[in-house]
Amino acid sequence: MSALRSLLLLLLSLCPGPGPGPGSEAKVTRSCVETRQVLGARGYSLSLLPPALISGEHLRICPQEYTCCSSEIEQRLTWETETTFRGLVEENGSFLVHTLAARHRKFDDNPGPGGCPGLYPGPGNWKRCGQRNT
Repeated sequence: MSALRSLLLLLLSLCPGPGPGPGSEAKVTRSCVETRQVLGARGYSLSLLPPALISGEHLRICPQEYTCCSSEIEQRLTWETETTFRGLVEENGSFLVHTLAARHRKFDDNPGPGGCPGLYPGPGNWKRCGQRNT
């Protein structure tokens, strides 16, 4: 989960805060230096990043106000986040799959009362249960 957390923190760094509006010009810097440093350290090409805040109204995930996120960066961050998330789900979900499969096999291999097998065909005395073995 730390990989997902670092990606979310990276996305937050693309959000410079409230966009420029009446009286907020002094609060918002028009530079994307910090974002460029963070993404450059992660291996992103600096040519994909705007040098100053741009309008994000065309973006789907990054802020749609003024942002340091370009369409290309948004697509790459989305792909990286999805890949990381899928990897974490597969890694952590494999334990659950293996546990359920082992319990399923154990259930099928153990005959129930009267020697009848579980819900699925497996070892057991099918003739005594009144069913035919398939």
